[in-house]
Amino acid sequence: MKKFLSLVLSSALLISAMAGCGPSNADGSGSAASVESAVSSVSGGAEESAAAGEKPALTIGLRPNPLTTDYEDNYLTDLMEETAGVSLEFFFFPSEGAEAKQKFSMMVAGGETLPDIVVLPGLSDVERYNYGSGGYFIPLDEYMENDAVNWNKTMDTWATGQQKESVLRDARSFDGKIYAFPQFYCDPADASSLYMSINKQWLDNLKLEVPATTDELYTVLKAFKEQDANGNGDSKDEIPMMGHTGWQGSAATFLLNSFTYFAYSGDFGYQLNAENGRLSAPFVTEEFREGLRFLRKLVEEGLLSDLSFSQTDAEVKSILQAPEDQDSLVGVVVGHPSPLFGTGVPRVKEYVGIPSLKGPDGVEWAPFSYQSGTYQVFITGDCGNPDAAFRFLDAMSETEMSLTMRFGKKDVNWRYAEGESRYSGIGEEYKAVYEQGFDPEETVPWTTENAVIWHDNVFNSLPPLLMGGALAVPYADEYQEYKLTELCYNVFPRRYNLHPEEMPVKVTFNEEETDRIHDILSSVQTYVDESITRFALGDLDVETGWEAYLAELDTMGLAEYLETSQAAYDRAMG
Repeated sequence: MKKFLSLVLSSALLISAMAGCGPSNADGSGSAASVESAVSSVSGGAEESAAAGEKPALTIGLRPNPLTTDYEDNYLTDLMEETAGVSLEFFFFPSEGAEAKQKFSMMVAGGETLPDIVVLPGLSDVERYNYGSGGYFIPLDEYMENDAVNWNKTMDTWATGQQKESVLRDARSFDGKIYAFPQFYCDPADASSLYMSINKQWLDNLKLEVPATTDELYTVLKAFKEQDANGNGDSKDEIPMMGHTGWQGSAATFLLNSFTYFAYSGDFGYQLNAENGRLSAPFVTEEFREGLRFLRKLVEEGLLSDLSFSQTDAEVKSILQAPEDQDSLVGVVVGHPSPLFGTGVPRVKEYVGIPSLKGPDGVEWAPFSYQSGTYQVFITGDCGNPDAAFRFLDAMSETEMSLTMRFGKKDVNWRYAEGESRYSGIGEEYKAVYEQGFDPEETVPWTTENAVIWHDNVFNSLPPLLMGGALAVPYADEYQEYKLTELCYNVFPRRYNLHPEEMPVKVTFNEEETDRIHDILSSVQTYVDESITRFALGDLDVETGWEAYLAELDTMGLAEYLETSQAAYDRAMG
């Protein structure tokens, strides 16, 4: 990152010294004519263009998706042009994220003309600020305040006031300006997707109930290990519990949340906790240590497989998806049921979900993936018609356009519907808005090669109430229905709100703060990951090695990380 920032800063100095090479004014306003003075009514601009019989041409720079067979001769492209009254041309960055960012930085350094609109997923807050303050991205504050007609309507209809406020707050860079068009795409099911499932057939064989506490889980796992739970006459072939190292397969994370709130965030590494505005690290508390003791107890007694800390999800799938005539081997499994059980697997009906487990002190949390905005679409300083560019972005935020961008042609791949949403268990506000799969002759555009959509949520706005407005429809077979209803949709609503009210997931660090904590954060994240595994497996003793563990975190700079995070959090919150 330091090398990248040096490149950007030196490039900015070089370009500003060369007449005609840079896209920005000396004041960083972002175009030859000041954006602040150029903003006009988007609707008025559309009327003027229509009256003149012209369609403003906009060039869009994006990463191509291999499933999109053609961008120019494309249903979505044609619809976008017709809806926004523009003509679209394409500039393609490399498909790999890091290479796309590098290509853009080289274009900036070389003084090349930038596309009118660029889509750059993965830009950090610092990179977004540097490009924006340097004039390569124009500020969108006045546009958002005066002309975001469709964006506001979508947010006011399908998002809460708190969500809308959060999306706009997080969009602001260190200088208070909005350089990226704020999007809000969130499937509510993704917010709580760490699952635990238990073999109900084994429970019935041993006349046991689904555990609701960590003590009850221990009792059940002990019985699974010792009492021939699968009924094949061999009391030693059962694996009481296992997880994996793939997506949402961490048994440690599930269990530690019965002792303290412990979640992972892409911005913070292991998320810091907050109480009355004060931040703290959960992984240095006595509650966390108590959770590690429980983990170690399960592994030491053979109740939680030690393979859970090294095996892939594919290895767990091979066990769960074994032929039906083979004995079931796993009592409790941590992981998302949809990929683990696949399709058409009869054994899935042996299992039921465990929504959560209450710890010895009554703690009962579930990690929650923060529902925040994304900031990856920018109008560049080389855009000759920023009014038309913003009008285009705003038009893509409209409800019907957003659904089309995600699901395909209206009344072909999706249509409006009424009834119960498949996510209605979260709350009464979740009503059916649309349905898919009503025509078995039509393929699903999102997962197939076609020129119907772009296979990317680059512009649309699908807040939780809209994305979660999928009609509850019949499933392909009884196994698919059981898996998704009994192990997923009936479980995640009970986990959805099991998190603290105050969660500092998204905090914007400025350049100085980022430089200060970048190496610390990386070191702490890696060390905590490794230490959890070592404590669980017994390579580190949770009694005699705890103080050394804390001392190592201090040496890495944990105190400085907390202090810096607190300052950034205070600034972000007001």
